[in-house]
Amino acid sequence: MRRFINQTGDSNKFWNIDQLDNSYTVTWGKIGTEGRTNEKTFSSGDDCSREVQKLIKEKLSKGYQEISEHGNIPIKPSPRYKPMDENVFWDIISTFDWKKTGDDDAVLRPAVKRLASMTIDDIYKFADILAEKLYMLDGISYASNIGEDSYKGENEHFSVDYFLYVRCCVVANGKNYFELVVSNPKQMPKEMDFEPLLYLPMEAYNKKTKTDNYDYVTKFDYETFSNINGWKK
Repeated sequence: MRRFINQTGDSNKFWNIDQLDNSYTVTWGKIGTEGRTNEKTFSSGDDCSREVQKLIKEKLSKGYQEISEHGNIPIKPSPRYKPMDENVFWDIISTFDWKKTGDDDAVLRPAVKRLASMTIDDIYKFADILAEKLYMLDGISYASNIGEDSYKGENEHFSVDYFLYVRCCVVANGKNYFELVVSNPKQMPKEMDFEPLLYLPMEAYNKKTKTDNYDYVTKFDYETFSNINGWKK
């Protein structure tokens, strides 16, 4: 019997294959369980061997590693817990799956999963950091650089909600872009927004608690015009 394990990333799986003449038996599943079993028979031992080698090659390409037939399966170390701070915040933002653009839930799903795995206090702190970032971008210099819908003066139409969603887009694009925009408001996105970012803490809280009663009030008010100093001319 040949034994393989995959403990990369979130995986913690085993895959064993045992050939006897012209047939093989495969057992696979999550480490710590009995797993599932499948058998297959071929017309000859050579055909069976070729198929076994092909399957082993596929498993190795997917991150599996072979262990000795009678060796102990190593215990996968638990990821080291890091409480919420600026670095963890940006790390979570970086997990957005932009390949799924057009499906907001799919884009956010990795971040929601990661945040929901943390403590409720961490979720609240994430919400506070997010609110602070949005508050920092709440100002006339930023509002005046978002394309056709830019702020043009007190007597001109200006969508406060849309400006908030544009600020969300800045944060959603990561630390480097956020810092670039903070230092140079002309780099604000044009005709782009990402409202779903606002609901990430709520989605993570609901997933963790299996409720829908998220009512946390952040330390910063991120609504447009809240940053009074940012709107001084």
